[in-house]
Amino acid sequence: MLRLGGFEAGGFPLVEFDRKPYEKCPVRGFAIDWNEDLTLIQDFDTELFQLNGWAVLRNSDIRRYRAIPEGDFLARAIRLQKIRPAIPKGLAIGSLREAAESAGAKFPLLTVYRERIKKDVCYVGKFERASQRTLTMREISPQAEWEDEETFELRDITKLEFDGTYERLLYALAK
Repeated sequence: MLRLGGFEAGGFPLVEFDRKPYEKCPVRGFAIDWNEDLTLIQDFDTELFQLNGWAVLRNSDIRRYRAIPEGDFLARAIRLQKIRPAIPKGLAIGSLREAAESAGAKFPLLTVYRERIKKDVCYVGKFERASQRTLTMREISPQAEWEDEETFELRDITKLEFDGTYERLLYALAK
């Protein structure tokens, strides 16, 4: 368990991640699991004050991180609402491929970011398959319409998200 000296809920530290230049604002969430290359967080939406799915971040894209202090407004709001992060059962983060395969087996849609190539673009779709070098998804449009398969180089993926409100709504409305 990572001990950063800040606020924790359910034994998981609440952390702020600086991913500039990829994201202008810090990413906040509970650090659920990590290794040398990847960190799994349960995302916390600071506008709606609720948990919002999970994200796998490349550690090489994190400029710095800090624990959210116990007395911080965000920590106090989480404590007041009795919010508890959870570990997604069966999710493995030994590699990005493993994370995509295990998340794709458990959740209906994944969101892929390739921020080094297209900073403000994400791709949402159903996991189809992965190889040593690629990830293939059947994409879904912002209008919840199924599209063709798209293949991405794993080395280009900077962030992988799943089970957020947007992904759940897209899947529920899929035609």
